[in-house]
Amino acid sequence: MSELTVERHEEKYLLNPLQAAELERMLSGLLHRDECSERGAYYIRSLYFDTPDDRDWADKVMGMNERRKLRLRLYRLDAPSVKLEIKNKRGSLSCKQTATLTRTQAERILAGDYDFLLGEPNATARRAYTFFMKESRRPAALVDYERTAFAAPVAQVRITLDRNIRAAKSSALFDPQVPCVGLHSGGVCVLEVKYDGFLPGYLRSVLSSVSPKRTSVSKYELARSLLY
Repeated sequence: MSELTVERHEEKYLLNPLQAAELERMLSGLLHRDECSERGAYYIRSLYFDTPDDRDWADKVMGMNERRKLRLRLYRLDAPSVKLEIKNKRGSLSCKQTATLTRTQAERILAGDYDFLLGEPNATARRAYTFFMKESRRPAALVDYERTAFAAPVAQVRITLDRNIRAAKSSALFDPQVPCVGLHSGGVCVLEVKYDGFLPGYLRSVLSSVSPKRTSVSKYELARSLLY
């Protein structure tokens, strides 16, 4: 099991299909697609875990400055490994801790068996164990979408366009037949902009040229609002 921790700024926007297409065209001439997007958009599925009193969802709805998410994430339904992620936000700053699990370990979590996390050498797994056991976290929402990602080495910029966002009230992480509902009508695209210390001016200008609508609504928040 490997571990990774990343802390950076994060901004989110909503784009209509025309805005998204234009921005993707401009970014394609300025930045490199990341390795996952070399052949086009790639698939992401996330399973979010919340407390019995829905603390993560409530904190987001109430606009709390400090918030948390706990999720399992995969990029192929037949993938041999799954990401266990703890994401903390303070204002616009985001810190994501990631532990890579085997498929079997992810299935153990889905079955409510968390004990193996306590014996793992990395802090993310042990911290997740605490959340599962002391906060009684359980699956709350499954979210699928397709992502196109661009990256730049300056300030470790990463810009993503997420389309066809859909969700289900299900814990069937590996099931390709989970019935999902769309979270946005009319092909709305979610633009996410992540960077370390600053966003270069030329990229800020490109983003501004398509007049994106700033949003604070997360995929998990919207999924919970529609599914429950």
